[in-house]
Amino acid sequence: MSNDKLDALIERIASEHGIVLSQDDPVLMMHTLNEVLLEQNKEAHAELLSNYQAILEESFNRWCEYSTKKSNALINSSISNTQLTRDQFLESCIQLIDERIKSGVDQKTYDLARISRQAAIINLLSAVLVLVSVVLVFVILS
Repeated sequence: MSNDKLDALIERIASEHGIVLSQDDPVLMMHTLNEVLLEQNKEAHAELLSNYQAILEESFNRWCEYSTKKSNALINSSISNTQLTRDQFLESCIQLIDERIKSGVDQKTYDLARISRQAAIINLLSAVLVLVSVVLVFVILS
């Protein structure tokens, strides 16, 4: 402890407590010892805080890596599930479209077959009428 600080301390004790201390007073030795202990304690605390900060930074970095891995795994899982759902939805849509097309084609095919059948019957009837007409004409002329 410097002499200026020691003199200031002696003056303060004298003014506040009315006791004059000398430079070799044991009370001042205790004050100096307390200051040394406080400085050592301050240095030890600074080192502990520095170590604690390093531990916190390391833990934070590990936590960041862990959370990044977990979030990437969740994102990949969500993407896979989304793709699976999309594929299933597309498959069901394609099946529904196929069924609609088949039912539409079947109905149209049925309608065309019915119309063709009717046309064939009409053609057959006309052929029979022509044949009957030819036979009648042949019978009348003979």
